[in-house]
Amino acid sequence: MTPETLTNAIIEAQRFLKLAKNVHIRKCHGALGVGYAAIDPGKDSSACRRASMDLSRALSELRK
Repeated sequence: MTPETLTNAIIEAQRFLKLAKNVHIRKCHGALGVGYAAIDPGKDSSACRRASMDLSRALSELRK
């Protein structure tokens, strides 16, 4: 672990959290009345997925 990899992981984690807070989650009910959550598709959820991948890569580098 180097100071640079740690700093990068922190930056990516903050970016992921910021984007994840913008993702809209809907509560839905199925045919049998069973509830479940669904994430609205769109640019917010796509950006969150990308940030998640970038965070995973930063954490992987941190563990090396």
